[in-house]
Amino acid sequence: MIHRKILFYVFTLLSIHPIDAQTREEALSEFDWITGFIQRNYPGYEIKTQGKENEWNQRTAALRNIIIQRPDTLPFSMDQYVRYFNDGHLWVNTTPEGNAKFQPIIQRELARRAKSHRPESFNMYYTAKAMNDSTFFLRIPSFADSESNEIVEKNLKEITSRPYLIVDLRGNGGGNDMNFQTLMALVYSQPYLTHGVELYATPDFLSLYRRLATENPEDTWARFCQDMADSVAQHLGGYVLRPGLQRIRLMKRDSVYPYPRKVGILIHGRNASSAEQFILEAKNSEKVTLFGNEPTLGAIDLSNVYSFTSPLGWFRLGVPTTRSCRWPDIVIDGKGIAPQIPVPYPDSMQERDHIGEEILYIERVLRGIPCRTSANESTEK
Repeated sequence: MIHRKILFYVFTLLSIHPIDAQTREEALSEFDWITGFIQRNYPGYEIKTQGKENEWNQRTAALRNIIIQRPDTLPFSMDQYVRYFNDGHLWVNTTPEGNAKFQPIIQRELARRAKSHRPESFNMYYTAKAMNDSTFFLRIPSFADSESNEIVEKNLKEITSRPYLIVDLRGNGGGNDMNFQTLMALVYSQPYLTHGVELYATPDFLSLYRRLATENPEDTWARFCQDMADSVAQHLGGYVLRPGLQRIRLMKRDSVYPYPRKVGILIHGRNASSAEQFILEAKNSEKVTLFGNEPTLGAIDLSNVYSFTSPLGWFRLGVPTTRSCRWPDIVIDGKGIAPQIPVPYPDSMQERDHIGEEILYIERVLRGIPCRTSANESTEK
């Protein structure tokens, strides 16, 4: 029996008017390409579908039948198929050509969603601010570029002259691990173990690395890609460690900053990818306490995403190429990383350089000052 959610999705899509220009054969070929590519290359496919093969086949067949009846609904069927895997690193988008091809139905869907959409605020403002003589505050909404390292370097003297540091990571969906290294040096207290990643050695990824090795003009990156291609060629069908990495690594830094002595990191349900990697590494420090009211998103086990264009050029498919060496024995995807201390205040996601009540609460906890909130005040009465 088809899952109720699939039936609801079928009826929703069939209520949309078709466009005549789309051919059934082209739409099916694009859908079959994406399902086949994921099955061949997605590192989580076997484990996520194991024991659920019949259910998975029914889901796929249901979406394919939608396309047979309504080829113009292809973008939504593609998106729905990808969402079944519940992986923030697996995605599909229309290209400019795809947008033009499916513009009428996409515009109608966007208009429908806009009617019921509740605007969400995101904390996208970098902030570095001394709260007082004892506490420094950093708001780092992304590890996507070097600004996350630069803001720490610029304020290093002030940060390291105070015993307390608060780092607000709300809204930080990740980026690149290299962009949290300066911050990690601040919170580090002792050596710790971390897991490496291993590449899924498939023919498609072999072609990818061979192409990258020839296209990239930068010698170091070209050599890395060629080394990866050579390793993949020797281990097709299995997994191979990326050059220079180990399954489990001992992370050891040359020095420990005396200050900050205590670090509070405010985490959030939208933290993912490299943000979660930073949180995982930072929580090994004796200095660090994780604050927040919800676990992180849980999108880190399968990573290092590359995108691929569909045969007709209508879609870009983003696929993780590696899996963590801790996976599947230790799973974070779908679970996230839990905070250690809840914060009795709601998230204020557009504070810019404002210091909200939730930040003041974290400072009081770090300093060991008894905290009075509306909850315990009413209890005392």
